[in-house]
Amino acid sequence: MDKAAEEKIQHKLTDVQEKMSHQDQFNQYIMESLNNFAYRYFDEPKKAEYVSNKTMRVMAIEKGIKEAIKIKNQELRAGIGELVKSVSKEQGPTIARELRVEILQREAGRGGKCLASARVSFGHPEHLFQKGTFVEKSSVLNFEDDIHFRNNLAKNLEAVCELFES
Repeated sequence: MDKAAEEKIQHKLTDVQEKMSHQDQFNQYIMESLNNFAYRYFDEPKKAEYVSNKTMRVMAIEKGIKEAIKIKNQELRAGIGELVKSVSKEQGPTIARELRVEILQREAGRGGKCLASARVSFGHPEHLFQKGTFVEKSSVLNFEDDIHFRNNLAKNLEAVCELFES
């Protein structure tokens, strides 16, 4: 690689590091990522939202129980099966899908740790994610710096989204 190309790459990395070092830009990146993944995995997602200053999520309430039954996860299929048995078709049983990112630890520019989680609730109609009413898949991302976070968040979200696959 020639010197001009190396300088250009280094300038771009410095620019990204500067932007991501600001908490609002860091959080905005998470929100955009959540919205992008929701668009891929949910039927009618809501917009990503803050649960707390360190936790962001995106959700969707879905009525397509027939599609949900095709999910590979056996525990989830069993829960949805019980939902279908206990709630009549006329009542319109629903499931809730949620994708969230929780920042467990972060020092701007220095790295940290976050938890990515995908959850599906069959606790119709409230969907409060109480014990025994949902299935969850989580992945911890330990990141060396903000660039490492930016380059690996999507991989972690993709890994937890396997829960939604049919």
